[in-house]
Amino acid sequence: MIVTQVIVGPDQHGVVQFARRIHDAVVGVGGDSVIDRHVNSPAPQGISTSDVVHLHVTDRLFGSPANRAAEAVSEVVAAVRATGARVVITLHDVPQPSDGRSFEVRTAAYRRIAELADVVVVSSDHERLLLAEVGIEHASLQVIPLPVATGRADPVTAPGPATVGVLGFLYPGKGHVEVAAALPPGAEFVALGRPSPGHEDLVDDLRAVSPSARVTGYVADDDLPAALHAVTVPVAHHRHLSASGSIVTWIEHGRRPLVVAGRYTREFEARSPGAVTIYEEGDLAEAVARAAADPASTWIDAGVLAHPTADEVGAAHVDAYRAALSAPAGAALRVTT
Repeated sequence: MIVTQVIVGPDQHGVVQFARRIHDAVVGVGGDSVIDRHVNSPAPQGISTSDVVHLHVTDRLFGSPANRAAEAVSEVVAAVRATGARVVITLHDVPQPSDGRSFEVRTAAYRRIAELADVVVVSSDHERLLLAEVGIEHASLQVIPLPVATGRADPVTAPGPATVGVLGFLYPGKGHVEVAAALPPGAEFVALGRPSPGHEDLVDDLRAVSPSARVTGYVADDDLPAALHAVTVPVAHHRHLSASGSIVTWIEHGRRPLVVAGRYTREFEARSPGAVTIYEEGDLAEAVARAAADPASTWIDAGVLAHPTADEVGAAHVDAYRAALSAPAGAALRVTT
């Protein structure tokens, strides 16, 4: 069984990085996986096919608005099916009411995309429930969480004031401004990343609440360990998480981030006890102050092991590909209204 990973988007995008890790994980457990790489939404005839084609989909990487992305994915899948290959689709950034005005069009687009797959994969049980809440239920829907390699690092005490950091792109709802406004006395805020296109104004918003706030811009892979170790208190205050690459990245560098309570973060903590510290949304300032006073609490203890590991994720994907090959011809989607 040969699997083609269709990976669309810029190298620095989280979905692209995730998809490469799935390829590596599948190969790591003995699977036969190849990458078909596209910076922009691919022309249907440009897809390399095999026994199974795995598309890693978030609507914004395939087109905007979301209905245009669904049309692009539909054309790709039609070309793939014409070769006899089966289709697995991982859905990222699934629609939820916090999307605001785009919620309905994104829901319709994701419903259409799900209809195209023999197997649908999401990265958390929370995402599965979000789909169910809008009436999208696939007969072969599998939950395979993001892989996480538990990092080990000696605690670092950086010189100067305590810093409170948020990792990843700056965009509305990510929580940068709220965290910057919740600093304990004398602490400084650092945004490890750059603004998403069109949201450069968030830098001014940050500095309005914390004049000393720093925005690093994109942090290269070689520089990431030192940058993550230098932060005193790592925080993920995104209140509408459905799966989080930034939380995983903190953990993989030996950090135990503060994460705001929610269905996804409680699911994550249950799967990986000791890997995160959960706080209630209204307790952000108190949680940051406690962590700043006890920096050792923000580092992973030696006995902690986060899940799933790369091998667990690789094996789960191989099972998903086998399920796609054995599925009846045509996707088996059940949609309720």
